[in-house]
Amino acid sequence: MKPLLAALALLAALSASAQTSPALTPPPGEASGAVSPGATGFRGGPGPEADARWGSRGTPVVVEREDLERRLARLESLMGEAVERSRRGDGRGKLNEAYQELRDLRKVLSSAPDARGYNPPRPPAPAPPPPPAYSPIADSQLRRILDAVARESFAANKTRVLEESARGNYFLVGQVQQLLPQFSFSSDRLNAVRLLWPRVLDRQNGYQLNSSFSFSKDKEELQRIISG
Repeated sequence: MKPLLAALALLAALSASAQTSPALTPPPGEASGAVSPGATGFRGGPGPEADARWGSRGTPVVVEREDLERRLARLESLMGEAVERSRRGDGRGKLNEAYQELRDLRKVLSSAPDARGYNPPRPPAPAPPPPPAYSPIADSQLRRILDAVARESFAANKTRVLEESARGNYFLVGQVQQLLPQFSFSSDRLNAVRLLWPRVLDRQNGYQLNSSFSFSKDKEELQRIISG
């Protein structure tokens, strides 16, 4: 900051001696002429009317920290070079560059949004993960379950084997149909459907299970199971 403070002092001295010193060359597009009362810097610098145009200095605004720090660092570097060159009498070119950088910085501040009502854009919400993909049990594994159920003599044991085998697996309606004939009584077949239905993937085909039952009462109970 020391070079920047020294440069500001130098600018003040140059402004005071503007009547006797050669006029600074303004940046391209800047008006020339005498410095008006209350104007800052040298010829062509922004005055009070610019303060009104660029907004109140008491208004909090939102700026990008990295960009502001970069611009201030460049301004400080230019002012430091101007101070060093002024000792040799050739610092005016760097002062012009510093003025242009300062002018650009003021434009950035004047166009910055008011911090009091600023709502930074929120990043879009991440897309929900896709639902996990389920696959029906492989035919080879289904045959092993059929063999294990067939080796049991009692319906309770068949149901137990089926329950243990169904854990972690999913079925299609056609696969459930292959398992039901392992049970002799319709009540046991209905229990098997109750057990496997939560693991069935193509429930829209549940009506196909009607062919595994003969009596209307059993079919009605089947409908309640697959509709629940």
